Amino acid sequence: MPPPAPAALNLNERGDATRDLTAAISRGDAAAFARFYEAWFDRAFKTARSLTGRDESFCLDVVQDAMLRVARRIPTLPDERSLERWLSRVVRSAALDRLRRERRRIQRERSRSPAPSPARPDELTELIERIDRLRAILTKLPAEDRSLIDARFGRARTLRDAGEEAAISGDAAHGRLRRILNRMRGTASEKHP
Repeated sequence: MPPPAPAALNLNERGDATRDLTAAISRGDAAAFARFYEAWFDRAFKTARSLTGRDESFCLDVVQDAMLRVARRIPTLPDERSLERWLSRVVRSAALDRLRRERRRIQRERSRSPAPSPARPDELTELIERIDRLRAILTKLPAEDRSLIDARFGRARTLRDAGEEAAISGDAAHGRLRRILNRMRGTASEKHP
């Protein structure tokens, strides 16, 4: 006969240990929180990513904020579905709070910095020419290189995600992007010193 499960993880009649796990976390059980973190981190990260559409660093900060809230205020929840809904609300709230803080910080920085002087016509003309040269260089790249550049910079994917789209590792994507950008710089400087 197998030994009984530890008290903090007894399964209820449906085989769901959520009630015991959330009760243990609310009592301050660090081991229970560690189990929760390991089991729910990926879901919380995906929720933050889908809600904000922001980069990996921003979403990791959101998940950290959410996990701190979990450690401080998790209620005893009856089942995994209830926990999933509650955690989703916590991640959403943490994301909104972080976005608001960022918006306030940007507004403070803008109010402190002097207004930029309007660009001169010759500067605008030069900028338009540079953009046109860059577009021409981009159109001459192989499709797989353009796709990798679009994933990383156009759609703000992480190196790992951009690499997965190109069926390569994140490290390989990083090296390939460096080589592509170096070739583009060389092409730009050859034609326009």
